Amino acid sequence: MTRMLSPGADRIVRPALLGVLFHDAIDGRPVHGDDLVVEAIDAWRADRPWRLNPSRSGVYGLHALRGVQTLHDRSAAPEDLLESPPPADRLSLRVRDLAGRYVATRLNPDWPSGDILRVPLYSAVTRPAPLGLGSLKVDLRRRTDTDLPACWAWLSLHLGASVLAEGPADEQGRAQLVFPLPKPREGLPHGSPATAEALLDWTVTLHARWHPDRRPDAGEGAAGPAAE
Repeated sequence: MTRMLSPGADRIVRPALLGVLFHDAIDGRPVHGDDLVVEAIDAWRADRPWRLNPSRSGVYGLHALRGVQTLHDRSAAPEDLLESPPPADRLSLRVRDLAGRYVATRLNPDWPSGDILRVPLYSAVTRPAPLGLGSLKVDLRRRTDTDLPACWAWLSLHLGASVLAEGPADEQGRAQLVFPLPKPREGLPHGSPATAEALLDWTVTLHARWHPDRRPDAGEGAAGPAAE
């Protein structure tokens, strides 16, 4: 039986193999637009990455991949879209911000997926710190050779038992951690200027994790801590 589609009422639905929503690690707002370059890399054709474009809601969708069905009934489970089980490391995403706001990253997402993957983007050293927030910039070098950067290291800034901020370094070992300023400590209401300034001082601890396999030419770092 042949069914005619009614204009304005019927439409063909092609479920995406993967949907990714990027958000700012500081305030959680969605990040998308022309400055955010998101490329899908198929390990079967690694020399031919292609750029993904966001939807009106800011979701970057992957709709086609070699050997994978892309037109299927909406009620089908995501894994039913595959003609054969995919290699776990076949697909990766490379993310770069042309405006210099965020550290580049590379992801190896699970696909196909019926849920939208939410990925935080972390501030680059070239991004001005938002008003009202503190900022710590560091340049990490390897202890065995201080001329070499500790690229793609994962950092976390602690105040006592609290984690103020965390994020990755870039390919040059540079990182910026942005965090809300702690509340001033209580002190004498009529203390000297030196006493008042001391109430705004805090002792923090910076933790950094890095692995020798993380080289500048090894590709962008992961979106989370992957090295111990």
